[in-house]
Amino acid sequence: MSILSRLSLSTPREVRVLGIDGSEKGRAALPLVFNAPLRLMLVRRVYNALFTHRLQPKGAWKGSGHKYSVESLGAGYGLARISRLKVTGTGKSNAGGLVPTAVGGRPTHPPVPEKRIRKDVNEKERKAALASALAFTASPEWVRKRGHRVPDGVELPIVVNDEIEGVSKAKELVNVLTRLGLGEELERCKERKVRAGKGKMRGRRYKGRVGPLIVVARDEGVSKAAGSVPGVDVVLARDLSVLHLAPGGHPGRLVIFSSSSLDVLRGVFGG
Repeated sequence: MSILSRLSLSTPREVRVLGIDGSEKGRAALPLVFNAPLRLMLVRRVYNALFTHRLQPKGAWKGSGHKYSVESLGAGYGLARISRLKVTGTGKSNAGGLVPTAVGGRPTHPPVPEKRIRKDVNEKERKAALASALAFTASPEWVRKRGHRVPDGVELPIVVNDEIEGVSKAKELVNVLTRLGLGEELERCKERKVRAGKGKMRGRRYKGRVGPLIVVARDEGVSKAAGSVPGVDVVLARDLSVLHLAPGGHPGRLVIFSSSSLDVLRGVFGG
């Protein structure tokens, strides 16, 4: 029996439904997918496979290191028999060329665009990993272990009525998240560090924090508001992926679901 089939035998769990003012508006039953077993290695394996789908093939130019005429002097001159540039009257006279050990020579084992970098994943395996990643978001232990600042009184996963889908101003969204008890989490997301290595010179100078994820059934402006709030992301429930729920392959992201998004998940997984 598959994971998704066993979920039909479990009992749904109820959580509070909050308004954008932070008050309780009622209770709702979670889809049975939140009762899926927590399988860390499955989530990581599927994440690594899906991450390769955004990679682009790369390769060295075939003429790299072959731009000069070279000739080997052969034996008997007391010199290394590597190929040397056929130039005179310059500083490059008698300099090595073409070989990988020479300055400006060809690469030794360059990347080739024919390499198959995309890793496929079985459809059932991908769906089981998504179910497990959703279950991780309902575990306070794993959410705090990932580094999120969640007060003790906050019930996970956080479910808010559909009014959150229409929040279109960044300041208003910050106020909503603060009233939900995530003020300390937003302060954590403001932190950023300078990246180590050459990425500083390639448009990736700063490393930011991963904050709350807002899952909605309809985007009525909340994604525009979240674009100006560091660390906060918005995704449609039908587009939800392990890449959203377990950034870096680490499950347990802090997720806020709208009421309608739970119905979408219920239609995908049942229960």
